[in-house]
Formats: sequence, C-alpha cells, structure tokens
Amino acid sequence: MSISESSALFQDSSSLSSLDEAEEGPERPPLTRGTSNPTVASLCLPRQSASALRKMSAAFVSFFVPGKRVARLVEDLSRDRRMAFGTLVQDFLRQQREVLKPQFLTSSVELLQGMRIFISQAKVFLLECGELEPPIDMLVPEDEKDQTLEKALFRCVLKPLKRQIDEALHVLHERDGCSKRIAESMQRARKASPCDLFGVQVTVPDTQGIDKLRRKMSLVRRAYSPIDKLHLLLQICKLIYKAMKNNAGQEFGADDFLPALSYVIVQCNMPELSVEVEYMMELLDTSWLTGEGGYYLTSVYASLSFIQSLPEAVAPTALTQEVRESLKNWSHRRRTDNKSHKDLLQQNFVKVVFQDGECSLMKTLQWKAGTSAETLAQLCAVKFGVNQPEEYSLYWRRDGELEPLPPTAYIQDLQSLGTTSAPFIYQCSGPDMKSRKLTRGGALDLSAEAS
Repeated sequence: MSISESSALFQDSSSLSSLDEAEEGPERPPLTRGTSNPTVASLCLPRQSASALRKMSAAFVSFFVPGKRVARLVEDLSRDRRMAFGTLVQDFLRQQREVLKPQFLTSSVELLQGMRIFISQAKVFLLECGELEPPIDMLVPEDEKDQTLEKALFRCVLKPLKRQIDEALHVLHERDGCSKRIAESMQRARKASPCDLFGVQVTVPDTQGIDKLRRKMSLVRRAYSPIDKLHLLLQICKLIYKAMKNNAGQEFGADDFLPALSYVIVQCNMPELSVEVEYMMELLDTSWLTGEGGYYLTSVYASLSFIQSLPEAVAPTALTQEVRESLKNWSHRRRTDNKSHKDLLQQNFVKVVFQDGECSLMKTLQWKAGTSAETLAQLCAVKFGVNQPEEYSLYWRRDGELEPLPPTAYIQDLQSLGTTSAPFIYQCSGPDMKSRKLTRGGALDLSAEAS
C-alpha cells in the first residue's frame, strides 16, 4: 500500500473530530437517552448566529453520521452518574485529575499506560453492560464497532483531561531532560546545514512547504485523539513524499525517506513532536500500530532518535542499535500488554429490576464467575438500599412463570439457560408477592438508576 492510499484510508476513518469539536463548546445540544432527536439550541442573538449555526450543523451531522452519533450517545452516557458506565468514567476522571498533579507524577509511560488500560476496560464494559441505547449493532457495521468505540472513548476520557495530560507530560520531560535534549539537538542541526548533516539525496520541501508542514504539526499538538494525531502524521509524510518525487515521478524508498523526514523535523523546529509521538505510541490500540500507520509512526520516532544522536557517527539511513532495541522492546511490550488486557477484561453484567410496592427501577450489576444467587441478592440489597434484606429474594422468568432463584444457583448457569436478555427481579418474598408490574400492562421504569 502506498502512502497516498494509506492517507486515503485514514481520511475515511477519521474526521479529525479532535479539532472539529473545539468549535462546539461545552454547551453543545445534548441527545436525550433513548431517543434519536437532538435538542438544538435557540438562535436568539444575531451576533451569535454564526456560532449557533455551526452548533446546529454539528448536532445534525452527529445525528446522521453513524460514527458521530455513537460518539455523542457514548459521551452523554459517560456523563450520567445514574448509569454504571457514567459512574465508571466520572470516577476515573476524578481520580486522574488528582493523579495528574505534578507531585504525584512518576513516568510518562506509566501515566499513558494507565489511561490505555482504562480505555480498553471501559470499551468492554460498555459493550457488555447493555446501557447504550440504541445498541451499537444497530448503528454501525460489525467491522467498524471497535474503531467507533475507540474514538468515542477518546472523546469521553482524553478530551476532558487534555490540558492536564499536556501539562503533566511537559513536567515529566522537563524533569528527565528529554525536552532539553531534543531542543538542543534540533538547534545544533539547524546550524550545521541539515541537508548535508543527514545526507539528504532527494528534493525536500521548500520554505512554503516547510511552513505548511509546521502548521500540520501544530494541529497534531492541538488534537486530543491519538487516531487524529496519526492521521495528521500520515498527511505530513505524504507531503514529504510529494516533495521527494522528481519530474519523472520516481518513487523512493525508506533509505531516502528517513533523511528527508529528519530534515523536515529539524526545519519545523518543534521539539514537542517527541511528546506527541510517545502519546500515540502508548495510547493507540495495537490494531492501529500495524501496517502503514505503525510504520510511519515508528519512522518519526526513529528520526527523532537519529536527530538526538551524533549524526556524523551514524550512516544517514541507518538506525542505531539503541533505537532498534528500543523499538523492539516497545513493540513486544504493547503486544504483551494488549493480550494481558484482553485476558483481564472479561466483564459480566446482569440487569435486576427492583420491586417495592408501587416503586420499580432497574440497575445493571457486575458479577464475577462463581457468583451465586445468594451473593447477588446481597449485592442487590446494598445497591437498592434495602433495610431488611431477609424479606427480599431474587426471582426470574422461566417458561412464562416467575420463580425464586435457588440461593446456591450460579449466575453463569442461569444465564446459559436463556436469561441473558431478561432481567432478574428483586422483591419482597412474602406470601402475597405479586409480579403485576412485570406484565404487559405494568409501568416498569427502565430508565432509572443503574450501577
């Protein structure tokens, strides 16, 4: 696949939402849970008409474009503490706002790895808990689900924390001296004729082209989504390749590209690019780190390492052994991390309806393998705030009849009998126990709290 084809693929798969959403502001019109109609803000004041029209346009685009609609539905859900997913995300954001304070910072890799693990967990949680309405299967094709949810989770988790993450990474790399080293290396290279220093043998972007590439790198810094950052990185590589081609349209290989890339990075004089590369390498799911995307991301990493080395002691197209070893270790760690995360992310959820007189509500509860009906009943007592749990029991629908769950029954065994989609019922177990609320004419509140 050529760099042009690769960029086209990323153009289709990413709309640079990290940048588009900056125009929405915090007062964007919300989507009501369980509906498909966005509430559009009123266009009251003439001086605000342009901004209001942009917001209205964003609202309707997010409704008609499936991926954007999913992103907004997930974002709305993530803000709702009545829902299990909302509680999960909001608790994590609150925790991170403390962790990201300078006095608690340890290392950039640990910081970013923690966020990657949570995003993976939250993605599985969202798919399993059944709180997304309508289900994602009704909105996007099966082969687009994972990408769509990745983007939605970046919006829910990384967007609110972007300023603090940027500040934390800046502090950490000031402490370890990385920022100083790359800035000084770029300065030395700019003074020493970069073309000769890096052994550039091809045409490189002119002054106007460098200005355009510098603007692209600024956009990389503005975006919060690592997918959007990678998309912009591929655009940058495409522009460099375009400048490399001679009049005959000759194609060039990696041995020609790396020196030209190093030259461009030095001329753009943006040391912060090293932080952006680390951000992408640690936060992108491993599926994005294969193929063209991974190749050019690691090329930029290699180029930055090359700039910091002693170029006169290294062949212009070669990578130092240290860089090779670093890339090898990073690749192995990310593959291992991804496998271990998948093994650990086996989440199980069950819906439970609480019946108490005329009151009824439903919660989504998480359980582990080996959980018995008795243990789940104890959890229900806590979640629903029951003062006399001995008077309540769990029931389930079986062949149209409401039956009590045997205390020693295991939840996984019950679910295998076909109760996956039907909720359990937690209610008073007295002799006059009734289930009229569960009949067709009942008024069960399915939009109530879940946890």
